Amino acid sequence: MKKIIISLSVIAAVAAVAIGATTAFFSDTETSTGNMFTAGAIDLKIDSESHYNGLICRDIGPSAPDYRWRGVIDGSPTTEELSQEHYNDPCDGTWAETDLGLTHKFFKLTDVKPGDVGENTISLHLTNNDGWGRFVISAVKDYDNTCTEPEDEVVTEGCTVATPENQVPGSGELSQNISFFAWLDQGTIPGFQCNNPNNQTPPAGARCTADPHEGDNIQQCNNPQSIPSDCAEPTVITPGPVDDLNNNDNSTEIDETHNIWEALDPIFNLYCTTEPVNGHNNYDSCHGLADDGRMVGSVTYYFGLWWTIPTTVGNEAQTDSLTADLSFQAVQHRNNPRPTPTF
Repeated sequence: MKKIIISLSVIAAVAAVAIGATTAFFSDTETSTGNMFTAGAIDLKIDSESHYNGLICRDIGPSAPDYRWRGVIDGSPTTEELSQEHYNDPCDGTWAETDLGLTHKFFKLTDVKPGDVGENTISLHLTNNDGWGRFVISAVKDYDNTCTEPEDEVVTEGCTVATPENQVPGSGELSQNISFFAWLDQGTIPGFQCNNPNNQTPPAGARCTADPHEGDNIQQCNNPQSIPSDCAEPTVITPGPVDDLNNNDNSTEIDETHNIWEALDPIFNLYCTTEPVNGHNNYDSCHGLADDGRMVGSVTYYFGLWWTIPTTVGNEAQTDSLTADLSFQAVQHRNNPRPTPTF
């Protein structure tokens, strides 16, 4: 009987071991590692090429920057270019694509006179993402500086210098007597073809072979400064003085704002209704022109900003000066059907 009991105990022990060996379950683990959110970017950079009375502000320095007023084709100035009194003088207003800082001034001219004309070819580079763009003129100030005898004789109430400056009476008259206008310098082909990395070396004076008139500082127009429908390169700011002026007590300022989408949208409707609505057209016709006027990421947009002091301006503007801040702004397009007025 004892042997039987011992045998049964052995069997029970073996059974227990067998049961223990079957306690594992089927399983599987799936792991997603390194999950991440990375914010996108929107970065606006500006470059400029300044022109004044037929000359171009060029960097002629072999090593360090040395910007001078030179001819259209550097190294081969014409007789007319050489006759300009400021030929080879130091200049401002030209720089390569960059973020704007305190040293970047589109205009820094100290001896302007009636009959002078100038232009800046300005290009906007919005990288990575589409965005709404606009151009703002602010902090406009008119200074009389000093009163010359000829100025005092032509000003009705006599020439006075305000203390502090930039108040009425006693402010300068230059802002009233200098005219600005701007156009979309897209060339003869709608849209922008000149930032194509596959472009060939352009001819002298042109930015690209695909459209030699793109960004060439000349408005392609049947009638200069005419309405947009008469121009391959439409006017986006009509000719006239700067509108932004402080009020009499110098306490209120209203910026002059130009929404870039309001300039680009009509051009799409005029030329590009059969092209991609998002403005991505592989540098072909209408590249950079979207159906809502947004700026298309990685497109280079050229604008011409022209100014003149008409020959009809008299002694009232002598010694006066005009200062202003020029700002280009961009805000994201995605999830933002229309930008807020203040961005």
